[in-house]
Amino acid sequence: MRIQVGYCFDGGSFPGELGAAEAVEGVVTTGPLGLVSILETRLGLVGAHYGQPIRIARYLAAMDALCKTGEPFYKKSFEADGWSSAKSLLVLRDQLRLSGWDGSNLGSSSRLTDMAILEEANILPGLAERIEVVLDSLVKYSISGVSEVTLHVHEQAQWPSCWRRLFTTLEQEGVSISVTQFDFSTKAPTDLDVLHGALCDSGVGDGFFKADGSLICLSASTALEAADALGAWLAAEENNEGTVVIIAESGTEVLDAAMRRHGLPRPGGGSRSQWRAALQLLPLGLGIHWAPFDPQRYLEFLTAPICPLHPAMAGRLVRALEKEPGLGGKKWLEAVAKCEEWARRQENADVLLEDLRFWTEVKRVPPHTGLDVETIRDICLRLSDWAAKGIRAQEGKLMSAVSGMALELAEAVGEIGRQAIPKPQLDRMLDSVIGGGAAVSDKAEASPWTVLSHPGQLGGNVGTVIWWNFTMTGLPSGRLPWTNAEIEALSSAGVRMKDVDLQRNLELSSWQQAACNATKRLILVMPEQDGGEPLAPHPFWENIAAATKLSEETDIPSMTVSASQLRRGDGKLLERIIPLEPVTENAALTFQDQWQAPAGIIERREKESPSGMSKLIKCPLAWVLSHVLKISATGSPTLCQGNQLIGSFCHSIVEDLINESQNWKSDEAVSRATTLFDSRLKEMAATYLLPGMETKREFLRSRLRRAVGDLFERIEGAGLSVVESEREVERTDAGGQTYRGYVDISLEDDKGNPVVWDMKWTNKSKYRREELEKGIALQLAAYCWMLDKDDFPAFGAYYMLAQTELISSQAPWLPPEDVVDSDLKATWEMVRERYDATIDRLMAGDVEAIAPSDEEKEFDFGTGCFFCDYAMVCGVGYE
Repeated sequence: MRIQVGYCFDGGSFPGELGAAEAVEGVVTTGPLGLVSILETRLGLVGAHYGQPIRIARYLAAMDALCKTGEPFYKKSFEADGWSSAKSLLVLRDQLRLSGWDGSNLGSSSRLTDMAILEEANILPGLAERIEVVLDSLVKYSISGVSEVTLHVHEQAQWPSCWRRLFTTLEQEGVSISVTQFDFSTKAPTDLDVLHGALCDSGVGDGFFKADGSLICLSASTALEAADALGAWLAAEENNEGTVVIIAESGTEVLDAAMRRHGLPRPGGGSRSQWRAALQLLPLGLGIHWAPFDPQRYLEFLTAPICPLHPAMAGRLVRALEKEPGLGGKKWLEAVAKCEEWARRQENADVLLEDLRFWTEVKRVPPHTGLDVETIRDICLRLSDWAAKGIRAQEGKLMSAVSGMALELAEAVGEIGRQAIPKPQLDRMLDSVIGGGAAVSDKAEASPWTVLSHPGQLGGNVGTVIWWNFTMTGLPSGRLPWTNAEIEALSSAGVRMKDVDLQRNLELSSWQQAACNATKRLILVMPEQDGGEPLAPHPFWENIAAATKLSEETDIPSMTVSASQLRRGDGKLLERIIPLEPVTENAALTFQDQWQAPAGIIERREKESPSGMSKLIKCPLAWVLSHVLKISATGSPTLCQGNQLIGSFCHSIVEDLINESQNWKSDEAVSRATTLFDSRLKEMAATYLLPGMETKREFLRSRLRRAVGDLFERIEGAGLSVVESEREVERTDAGGQTYRGYVDISLEDDKGNPVVWDMKWTNKSKYRREELEKGIALQLAAYCWMLDKDDFPAFGAYYMLAQTELISSQAPWLPPEDVVDSDLKATWEMVRERYDATIDRLMAGDVEAIAPSDEEKEFDFGTGCFFCDYAMVCGVGYE
C-alpha cells in the first residue's frame, strides 16, 4: 500500500488518489488522522476511541477529586465553572502529550505538578496515546502491507514532533518516506505569476502588478449578493469540468441557495450550525426539566420540527399553552385528556401514551440543585432511540448525528462522578457535545467543480480557484499559557515547545498552497458585512498584498470587481457575459372595496355572537373570509401575554370566586383571591413565576387585590345580587336569527332587573366610556337584549379591572359619576338593523371591504384594520 499524506487532507483533497492516472490498487490519499487509523488497522489495534466530551467528563472527575483533598492551581476556576476548566486544561494536557511530555512530575512549578498528579488518575486516552500505542506496536511487531508514505509538500522537519516520531519509526521499520512537490509556475507572466514567485519561491513572475484579471477580488455588500454573482458567473460557462475548485470554509448555505436559483448543483461542503432544528432536540428536551416551569421553553419543545411527541398530541398541548401559559389549568387538563383519548384509538397506543406521560409528567428541579444523572441518562437514551428510529430521508446524516450526540452526553454524565448536575454545567456539556453542529455535506450535489472545506486540501494545479467568503472567521490563538521557567523545564524534559509555531507555519503554508495551485485565475470572494456587522479580510490578504506590493490607491481598486454591477445592468463579469433580464415593475396594489360572490352562497350563521356582529359591521369581507371561507392567519404559535393574559387571569379568579359563593364580603373576597393567585399563576400565567418577574408579579397581585375588593364592594353598595359568572345567554329574534354570548358577571337588582357587568383589563378606560357615549357599545347592548324581560329591562356596564372603575348605562342604583347617558336598547336596534342589511347584501353576492376614513359617521364602529389578519387581501395593508 502506498499512502499519500497531506497535513490538511483528513477532510478530503483535490486531486484524489489517482488524479488523471488510470485506476490502480493500493493507493490511498489521507491526512495524519487517517494515517493513524490505517496503521491501527494494520497492527490490529482495536481499542475504543472516546469522544472529547466523555474525556472531559473523566478529567473533570479527576480534577474534582484533587480539589477535595488539596489546593490545586485551578481550584477557584473549577469551583466557578468546572466543565470549562476541565475542557481548557485537557486541551493543554493533550498539547503537551503530543509534544512529548510523558506525564511525569517535572517539579519546576505547582501548575505542572498538579497536572502530573492528574495523570495518575484513569484519564481516557486521546490522540497522543493512540500515536504512542502505534509507535510501541511498530517497534514490537513491525508492519506489513505498507511500502511507502509520501508526504505532500512539507518535509518531515516541518511537521509537529508527534508526527516526526511516527515517520521516523516507520522508516526504521522499512517503510519508505518521501516528499512530493509540484510545479507552481504557469506559462505566461501574469499577476498570478508574481504572487507565485513571491509566495512559493518558484523563481517565476518577477515583475509589477498589471491588473490582468488573473488575481481578482470579488467584493459585495453581503454574502447573498456575492453568491448570486458567483452563481451567475459559473452558469455563464458550460464547460467547467475539472477546471474550477471552490474553497468554502463557511457560509455555504447562502452559496447553496444561489446555485439552485441559477439551476446549478449545490456545493454543499459540510456547513455546520448548532442551531439546526434537529440539534436543538437535546437542549430543549433537557431544558423543560428546570424549575420554575417556563411556558416559552415548553412551547419551543412542542413546536420543534422534530419534537419526539406525536404532532397530533403536541398540537393540542400547544393550543392549550397559547391560551393559558401554565400547567394544570383547565385548558391544559382538557388538552391532555384529548391527547389520551386520541392515543388510545391508535394501533401503537401504549407507545404514544408512554411518550405523553414522559414529556408531560415532568419532575422539575431548580437549576442550582441540578438534574440527577439517571434522569439525564433517561432523557438522552430516549431521544437517541427516537432519533435513530425516526431517521427520515430528508434529514440524512443529521438525525444520526443527533442520536450519537445523545448517547455521547449520556456516557459523559456517567463519567463525571456526581449524583446531580447543575444547569450551568449541563449547558457547558451540551455546548461541548453539540459543538459547532453536524455536517450536512450529504446535501452536496454532483457538479463539474470540486468543493473543498479547507485551502490546504488543494493538492494540485487547477485552472481557477474560487476562495469563497475570504474573510476573517476567527482563527485559533497560538499563545502558550506557560511561563518562561515552565517552558525551560518542559524543554529540558524533551517536550518540543516549538510545535505550536510549526502548526502556525503549516496553516500559513496551506493558504499559500491554495493560491499557488491556481494556474489561470484566483478569485477571492470578499463580502463586506454580515448581519450589519463589518467583515475584516482573511489574514492571508495581508500576505498577498505585501507579496505583490499592491497599492491601495491604484492596484487594489483595479483588481476589485463589484458584484453589485449586475444589479446596475452591467452584464460583463470577470470576462464572461451574464445574460440579464429586466424586471418589469409591477404597479402597487391598491385597496379594493367591492368584491363579488355567487348569489345565495353566503348564508347567515346559525348562532351569531356579539364579536361576530362587530366584525361583520366593521368589515363584511373580513367576516366572510373568517366565518364563511374559514380562512385564518397561521403564524408561529405565541403565548398569550400582556393585557390579554392579565385579563383572562383575573377573569378566571373572579369566576372561581362567584362559583364558590355569591355572597362575598369585600375583605373575604380579597383574602380568597390572594390564595387563588399563586395556584392560578402556575396554571394560567407561569411566566410571572420566572426569575426576574418578581416586581411585576407583586404589582399584579396588588392590582388584583384592589380590583377584587372594589368589585365586590360596588356590588354590595349597589344592592345587587350575583346570579352567575360566565353565564351563557341566548335569544332568537323575530326574524329567526339566534344570538349567543357569555356574560362575565350576571347580576340582578332588588327589583329583579337583569344587570350585565362586562370585565375589561386595558391600559385606559376612556375608549369604553366613549363607546357608551357614542352609542356603539355593541357587546353590552347584545347581552342586555338577550337578558331583557318584558317588565324588567336589563342594565349594562363595563367594569375596568385595572382602573377599578365602573362605566354604566343609566341605572337608578349607581352614583352619577359611574353613569353615562346611553340607550343600550337603541344601540341594539341600530346594530341589528345594520347587521340584517349587511347580511342581505352578502347573500346577494355583494361583499364590501371597509377601509379607515377620516369622515365622521353616526354610530361609527371603526374598521379594525390595524389588527386585521386580512389587510393584505383587500389591499389596505399596502396603503
